[in-house]
Amino acid sequence: MPTTEIVFIVTLVLYLAITRWKRRREDSIIPEPEPKQPEWRDYSPIELQEFNGIHRSLVFLAIKGTVYNVTMGSKFYGPKGPYSAFGGRDATRGLAKSSFDDEFIPNAEADDLDDWSDLNDDEKQTLDDWKAFFDQKYPAVGRLISNKEAAEARAKAENVIPEKTQKN
Repeated sequence: MPTTEIVFIVTLVLYLAITRWKRRREDSIIPEPEPKQPEWRDYSPIELQEFNGIHRSLVFLAIKGTVYNVTMGSKFYGPKGPYSAFGGRDATRGLAKSSFDDEFIPNAEADDLDDWSDLNDDEKQTLDDWKAFFDQKYPAVGRLISNKEAAEARAKAENVIPEKTQKN
């Protein structure tokens, strides 16, 4: 046998052995369990920023006041994804306008939420289509509340005195 044929046969046998070994190894890997779904709660825009895939492994975004867990789509909404501008943010206006520009993503530090009242009919329809998509694809984990509302709720919670310790 010429040496070229021997090299070819040895290479072919090695290739087949390696691919079968890899396939068996991949089949034996047990998939990781799905992460536990967070409990429903209110998120302020400042709190929502933490869920951008950088600060935490979870990726959330808000549309029309509903916060969605888009972690399973983090290749789109997480860091380096094509829609990463919306990760950890209120994506309502940006999706309605089909734009990733910063001018269409509300400032997370603002006291009040964007009310979208100035959107035209086409933008409202686009937004409704995106909302329907997210409703079907991703679990809702909470609602978006204003920073002002979140601060008032925290202040109220801090000022509540348990009944057992109240003086008459």
